[in-house]
Amino acid sequence: MRSLLSRSLLLVPPASPRPRPRPFSSMAAPRARLRGVVFDMDGTLTVPVIDFAAMYRAVLGDDEYRRLRAESPTGIDILHLIEGWSPERQRTAYDVIADYERQGLDRLQIMPGAAGLCNFLDSKKLRSSLSTKHCVFSILLCVR
Repeated sequence: MRSLLSRSLLLVPPASPRPRPRPFSSMAAPRARLRGVVFDMDGTLTVPVIDFAAMYRAVLGDDEYRRLRAESPTGIDILHLIEGWSPERQRTAYDVIADYERQGLDRLQIMPGAAGLCNFLDSKKLRSSLSTKHCVFSILLCVR
């Protein structure tokens, strides 16, 4: 049996050599250069500490929150939703959100490694910016 196996292995053609990579031509597109980094806060630079589900339930009520979550399992754009409310209801909702955010500030923690990353970006003279879902201005500053 051993001789049959070794004989069958001899019949396998040798692997073809790997093709060599072609050198880049002078007409190749220039490499993209990193010009800046845009950070969100929760989960990137800071440890998430705000209970968004609880905040949304406090603003919307349990039944409305469950209904909206069922309609949009990927997330609720609460600020966009609030825009369509009466001014009085908007004020109440914004007060609740502000309270949750104040509580979050009291428990704010920097993500491990975030300070080192920011120092590295500074040493490379790379622009960086903080942004939130509703703050496009900082993104525009970063990519200019």
